[in-house]
Amino acid sequence: MTKKIIFALIIILVFAAGTAIFIFQPFGQKEKTTGKIENKTFLSYERSIYDDETMPLDGAHEFWLKDNNVYVTSIKEHGLLVFNVSDPINPKLISSFPDNDKTSMKRGHSIMFHANHAFINATGDNAIQVLDISDPAKISPVAVIKEKEGMKSCLKGTHGMGIKGDYLYAAGTGDNALCFWNISDLKNIKSSFGAIYDNEELALEGPHSVHFIEDYMYVLGDEGLQVFDISKPNNPKPVFMTTEGTRGGHDIEQKGGFLYLANYKDGISIFDISNPKEPKLTGRIAPTEENGLFLAADGDIIGNYWFVVSEKSNNLMMIDISDPSNPTIKETLHFNEEKTPFLYNGHFIRAIGNYLYVSGLQNGFGIVKFSETKQ
Repeated sequence: MTKKIIFALIIILVFAAGTAIFIFQPFGQKEKTTGKIENKTFLSYERSIYDDETMPLDGAHEFWLKDNNVYVTSIKEHGLLVFNVSDPINPKLISSFPDNDKTSMKRGHSIMFHANHAFINATGDNAIQVLDISDPAKISPVAVIKEKEGMKSCLKGTHGMGIKGDYLYAAGTGDNALCFWNISDLKNIKSSFGAIYDNEELALEGPHSVHFIEDYMYVLGDEGLQVFDISKPNNPKPVFMTTEGTRGGHDIEQKGGFLYLANYKDGISIFDISNPKEPKLTGRIAPTEENGLFLAADGDIIGNYWFVVSEKSNNLMMIDISDPSNPTIKETLHFNEEKTPFLYNGHFIRAIGNYLYVSGLQNGFGIVKFSETKQ
């Protein structure tokens, strides 16, 4: 009898102890073990740089980097601004060079650098302005490139450009043409003028971007991607064209053996260029209302991530390209009028270190920070 009572008491004590442990266990102990859930992101909109009397940034368009300076064009102020970006989060204005009666910079677009000169194509003037930037604080005009008098127009609405060696190639978007010049002698540029116009065998309708790989030039535009052999730079020879995944082509980026294309109509596409004269489509994300890639306008690459802005969704997409055959949208930074104003009408993006400068043809630009781990 005594043994039964003792055994029963032991059972009761064990049960009571377990209950006490459960009852007095501090609330939140489980959360401490698993970690608090937070809304962490890879992208954070850090600040906005606005137009004012000292910084004529209305219509801020594109950013082009040389050394530690970024050169900014404008489609409304029609001039050029230069910022030192040694500290990308705090750009410091170095100089502002306005368009004037001696220059042709109306609706400035892209910028290419050659030695101590900047070449700026101006869609409003159908011309290319050459500036001396040997001292970025004291910029001066050198020459203006226009179509040769009496020749067929090829610079109407000029957009993208590229410089390879001593040759400048410009996309004449409104003329469905590619123009080129030898720029080794700035006093005799016009004498070296040449042009190629779209036809049934080419994809040069509405050309927008120019890119080079070895002796090949890639021209992307409304119709598709056109490849030229430029081993003889004054005589480009077409070798390949494709319209697959390239309609409304707007921007070309390169990482290793792949080209990354942002397209107004076809979203984003990736081409294998192991054979540079015949690129192969290897990865693509077609645009949908959900993914925000309609009117994908521009992109830039940091590491294994491709950052793309859209003029329709007003978003900044972070795309994982560690596997070029399977690009995936990892994160999207959405437009908010108060918090992310310059994502609206996303038109251009430039990576500077781990920061992304973004513009939408508005009264300034935004700076977004990218972190490889969520912050």
